[in-house]
Amino acid sequence: MNASVSWMAWWVHADGVVKGIFVVLILLSITGWTIILHKWGCFQRLLGQERRLRLALERGERVERTALLLDPGMDASAGTTASLQQARLAQAVREKRVELESGLTFLASIGVSTPFIGLLGTVWGIMHALAGLGHGAALSLDLVAGPVAEALVATAAGLFAAIPAAVGYNLLVRRLRRVMTLAEGNLLRVVSLGQGGSHGRMDG
Repeated sequence: MNASVSWMAWWVHADGVVKGIFVVLILLSITGWTIILHKWGCFQRLLGQERRLRLALERGERVERTALLLDPGMDASAGTTASLQQARLAQAVREKRVELESGLTFLASIGVSTPFIGLLGTVWGIMHALAGLGHGAALSLDLVAGPVAEALVATAAGLFAAIPAAVGYNLLVRRLRRVMTLAEGNLLRVVSLGQGGSHGRMDG
């Protein structure tokens, strides 16, 4: 109950700047977690599909697409040269990678910017405390406790948003790199099977 009262007291006495910074940080934190969870699920699904496809290709099964390319419109036996097929498929993979990377830049921006936004709230809270002391009032704990609490909350909110965003970005980039590596390898196998047909198990 006391914690709830303290929380409400902090919010009630905070000025508009600190409140605005706190709300922005909470929104950025929610956005960051949304991107992380959505992208992680997407990359995990694609990784599983590419792994299953690789096993099929290693068994010499003929396929016309990879999991990443939902509609490449290119059958490996369509009569085009292997180099042309490979170039067109590689271009399709690059375009898909750009699509999959959407949101990651914003996630990185959250990880980089939110500590500084929190720092802004910290500095503002300290300035608020110093301004109160500058009015000639006697020094007391009650006079500085509120502004200092505002500063600490802003710092904590900035770190709360930044740390998951930074960690999530690094994990997602590595997962995407793994997905694309498998996809590019599968494309080479698709072209190889299209040119030479099925010759049993292929080297992985």
